[in-house]
Amino acid sequence: MNKKKKQILFALLPCFILIIAGLVLLNINDLERTNSTAIKTTSPVTKTAGEEEKTVETPEEMPEEMPEETPEETPEEMPEETPKLETIEQTDSDLGETPSVITRQNSIKEESEPEETVVPEAKEKRFLVVIDPGHQVKANLDQEPVGPGATETKYKVTGGTTGIKTGVPEYELNLKAAFLLKAELERRGIQVILTRDSNEVDISNRERAEIANTHKADLFVRLHADGSENPDTKGFSILIPSSENPYTKPIVDRSSQAADEVMALARTQLAINEPGIFPRNDMSGFNWSKVPVILPEIGFMTNPEEDVMLSSEEYLLKVMKVLAEGITNYKDQ
Repeated sequence: MNKKKKQILFALLPCFILIIAGLVLLNINDLERTNSTAIKTTSPVTKTAGEEEKTVETPEEMPEEMPEETPEETPEEMPEETPKLETIEQTDSDLGETPSVITRQNSIKEESEPEETVVPEAKEKRFLVVIDPGHQVKANLDQEPVGPGATETKYKVTGGTTGIKTGVPEYELNLKAAFLLKAELERRGIQVILTRDSNEVDISNRERAEIANTHKADLFVRLHADGSENPDTKGFSILIPSSENPYTKPIVDRSSQAADEVMALARTQLAINEPGIFPRNDMSGFNWSKVPVILPEIGFMTNPEEDVMLSSEEYLLKVMKVLAEGITNYKDQ
């Protein structure tokens, strides 16, 4: 009997051991739950160093760190990019369409350049005529070279002829004609400069040519009236530089073209002193000129009939209109 009980006890012993182990494990789990609850509810002042480290890692305290990282990254990156971007609203006046928004980077100067070209920086050069009313009230009989580097000399400027019937001095008639011609050319959009606007001057023929050179005139017009020992000689004519003139070779062709245009009109409206166009190589006013030049002889003051006609503003205006129209045709070539 005793032997049999012992055998039964030995058989049940593992069961008792398992039951006891289970109870021990249950007690351990209860203790862990209790400790965990205590850690969560315990004030931070009472936490140990180890517990504080665990608290930092728990999900409950993560939201406290995230807001601190987000503001630090955003302000550092965005201010660097924002100044580079500009938003510009284009209205109907810019594109002729409904407003649109365009974002561009550092392109204000490039976008504004087309607007600057709308306003011209400088006016377009107008056709320029320099008019020289020949002679002056007092002649200057000092000598000057007839051309650049020349040893031959001529009077600087003479007083001109005088109307045989009217007694009007040529320098006075030339200035009156110059004012009329200036007005007619300006009406046609041509810019005009006068070498003199008074009779009381002292300007040599070389100096008059240099005025035209300095202003880079498109045409230099030397206004004169003619005189002759033969009182029957009359009519309109034009003097131009000769093709054989060593001083004026660069301007001969253009000077001849201007004279041809004027003479073509003059033949239809005025009496002509034939052959109409006379080449010359002995005139210092031509030889010093670097721009195309013509010298219209508007009529003979030594012819009684023509002298009276030239003193008539109506006839003088007619001659100046022919001259202005011919110059305009030359300009338009």
